[in-house]
Amino acid sequence: MIHYWQNLRISRLFFLLFFVPALVFSAQTKRTVTDLEGRKVEIPLKVTRVAANGALAQMVLMLGGEDPLVATGIFVTRNAMLVRIYPKVQNVPAIFGPPGEKSTVNLELLVKAHPDLVFGKEESIEALGIPTLAMSLLNFDDIKKTTLLIGQVLGEEAQKRATDFCEYYDSTIQYIATRTAVVPENKRPTVYYASGDDALSTEGIQTIADSWIRAAGGVNVASKAGVTGTRKVSVEEIMRWNPDVIIANSVKGFAEIQKSPLWASFRAVRGNRVYLAPKGVYLWSVRSAEGVLQIPWTASLLHPSLLKDVDIRVEIQRFYRRFYHYSVSDPEIDAILHPVR
Repeated sequence: MIHYWQNLRISRLFFLLFFVPALVFSAQTKRTVTDLEGRKVEIPLKVTRVAANGALAQMVLMLGGEDPLVATGIFVTRNAMLVRIYPKVQNVPAIFGPPGEKSTVNLELLVKAHPDLVFGKEESIEALGIPTLAMSLLNFDDIKKTTLLIGQVLGEEAQKRATDFCEYYDSTIQYIATRTAVVPENKRPTVYYASGDDALSTEGIQTIADSWIRAAGGVNVASKAGVTGTRKVSVEEIMRWNPDVIIANSVKGFAEIQKSPLWASFRAVRGNRVYLAPKGVYLWSVRSAEGVLQIPWTASLLHPSLLKDVDIRVEIQRFYRRFYHYSVSDPEIDAILHPVR
């Protein structure tokens, strides 16, 4: 009986000396964050290695995450402006294909990169035991929430940068809204957002394009026609909408609109009001943090008399200095405003 109690005491002592500290140590090396789907995800206390594609990679870099970014996508590593500001990205494995619903991922290369987590929910990655965080970029609030979550994951300094960005985002939207508020809804220019190389994809209700068109004081013809989300449309549909302004997000789509006889009779084409969306570290018109610049750029096109004091070149300089810590040159600004690919 004495031996039994002695062994029991020894077992308890072993538990207290070794197992309990191990549990405490494990708890101290992990933390839980809530992603944009409301999922509780356990991640390392200090995240030092992340994977992100597309606009999420742009946000990581903007928040100071050049060193932690250990895997990204082709669209990121081939962006000339991005790699000029963040040269280390050229050597980061491109494991993701172009962003989008059918984006591919090289799981073998991802495992070799040893990320602590991946920004963007993906079941095939989770199956490998790598945490993923669901993100959303459907509207302005989503972009801010996503930026703040990335900042929370990357640490204190990134959190400060994320908060600063969200304040800038809100103030930019508010400033443009105040200036265009005098224009009644029925007097606002109608806009068709031409997406893709054929210019025949667009975005309607509950999309980021609808958000920046409305914020700039315009009316999205696709939303007005009841289009929800992103979908293909026909030239005939667009002709019925007959927009005042067309904004394309693709160099090929922009050229197609200008040269094809199918588009020649459109009000926007006849009025020479077809524009190509700028592209810097990321394409402005799609789901990225740099897309905040799309709002004053578009507003200046739609309401030039109301925004004479808004110089988009100055806004670019301020944004790049403040958030990328980079002094952008005049030729670089020209390249941003007039992309060639």
